[in-house]
Amino acid sequence: MKLKLTIKDRLIHSGMKASLAKLLNNTLAKYALHIRKVDIHVDDIPTSQHGPLKECKINMLLPGLPNIVVKAKGKNIVHAIQRALKSLQHVLLQKYQFRQLNP
Repeated sequence: MKLKLTIKDRLIHSGMKASLAKLLNNTLAKYALHIRKVDIHVDDIPTSQHGPLKECKINMLLPGLPNIVVKAKGKNIVHAIQRALKSLQHVLLQKYQFRQLNP
């Protein structure tokens, strides 16, 4: 699984990238063999009520299946990524889990 992390107007140090990769691997461990590439893009969003928020966009490439794109907002970078990963997990379970039919 290849990880591409882009954060707008901010420097990413190796410790932050390693901790985010660990968070991603722990969250998507069940699907790790079937994921080719994960792109994480974080932007700042100015809001009048809550101050600046972070928006995380995750684009996941699965072999033989369409890409999955999820967006989520959060207070900081880690919060936005965690919310996007929860949404991504929900989409994976909803779309690509085989259900057994009851006879």
